Amino acid sequence: MSEIPVVDLSEALKNYYKIPWETYTFSSDKKDRFCVYPIYQSCNSIVFIVEKSDRQDVIESIIVLSFKNNKVEQIINYKLKNKIFRIISFDDQNFTLLGYKISSNNTRFAELQLYSIDIEEKEERLIYSFAMELSGMDKSYEPSDSLLIYTFALNKRYIMLVNIDEKFRDKSALIVDLHNKSEFYLDPFITDHHSIFEISHADIGRFKNKSYLFVKTGRITPDEKRNYFNCGADIINKVETLLIIPCEELIQHIDSGTMPSFSKYLIDKAEYHETLDFLNCGKPGYGFYYSIKSYSQDIDSPFIPYKKENFLTKTTDIFAFDLETKNKSFIGSLPFPSERVSPVYREDNKYFLLYSPFHPYLLPVKNFFIKHYIGTNQISFLELPINFPTKELIEEFYLLKNFPIFVTLNPEEKYISIYSMNDNIPIVKIDYLQEFFSLIVNFETDELNAIVIYPRFLIKSYNP
Repeated sequence: MSEIPVVDLSEALKNYYKIPWETYTFSSDKKDRFCVYPIYQSCNSIVFIVEKSDRQDVIESIIVLSFKNNKVEQIINYKLKNKIFRIISFDDQNFTLLGYKISSNNTRFAELQLYSIDIEEKEERLIYSFAMELSGMDKSYEPSDSLLIYTFALNKRYIMLVNIDEKFRDKSALIVDLHNKSEFYLDPFITDHHSIFEISHADIGRFKNKSYLFVKTGRITPDEKRNYFNCGADIINKVETLLIIPCEELIQHIDSGTMPSFSKYLIDKAEYHETLDFLNCGKPGYGFYYSIKSYSQDIDSPFIPYKKENFLTKTTDIFAFDLETKNKSFIGSLPFPSERVSPVYREDNKYFLLYSPFHPYLLPVKNFFIKHYIGTNQISFLELPINFPTKELIEEFYLLKNFPIFVTLNPEEKYISIYSMNDNIPIVKIDYLQEFFSLIVNFETDELNAIVIYPRFLIKSYNP
């Protein structure tokens, strides 16, 4: 079995003190507080940010771990000069990022400023700014990331902006060409009475080196909508939609001077008696339960699963949209509310859910899990050949090719342990109130390259 390095970011963050979750959340202490978490991962690197926890959520620092031959080659810790609110893309070949902030000199206009950040050369360069008129703000108001603007990097040249905040005088959806600083405004309507301004979340994903923008509209949660429907209450925003937009195709339309309608990329729509959303799509080797996010934009299958619940029939239908053929197929129905259907796993062209037959915190721990196949409702079992201490509960398992590992939680003593398949001694044990971890997985080979331990919450070191 390969030896897997454990990388601790404590040394890179030695100018801070770790603090527990309760101190970060509930303490009235006025010291600056920060949270640490990863935002991007590729086969070659992973990017963490140290984010300031005031009302602006300003990014304080960026930490990049780069890998070569499955080993950590370097750790770069860069303190930002500008008050960047969000990072929207990372180029792991050139170690450059795109990030933006929002600023204002008066109460009439806010300005989104996009920066190119070279973390090796320690340079930050303003490459684009976009002014937005406000609808009469109080003089004490300071524009910040609290203004709701969705910003996506379609590629290195084009970005999409959707500013939807009620504080703006006008909402808009546009694509910006960063090379010639030109702006292309888009028709926001998806259907006759529903527009992209109802966006609730969106992500960029890549399949076979092609990027796709995945958009969900309809800013109401499934349980809220279900309760409103069951009570017979009337709501304004009844419609939800799912869009999958090939970024390259959208850019080709811009280059040719034609403006495509968002309706072209509509894959499904929900009315008042329905709700829908994209599903997390796992692999049998990538863990379940909380499924620690990989932070990678890479997709390993063209089949994008999504769920659609019908409040009348009390069932949730599972569909898959094929990125290559642009066709959707019905996978099966489940008698579950949509919140319980996540993630879905795909194995040998079959889709299934994976869950424990026992309550997660019921002792003693049971080491087998139900595989519930969607469509046929066939049930099989997955048994784990391991024995943990009685007080430790299985939180996650990852059956990766070179290094199968299991994550357990001790709720009494408040620590997490990470084990290999064939070893009863933890690889690492962490205090989950102060620390967390990220797995560095090569998604091309399904191999684990490293485990990164990082503090979750920080304050600055005291001055002597």
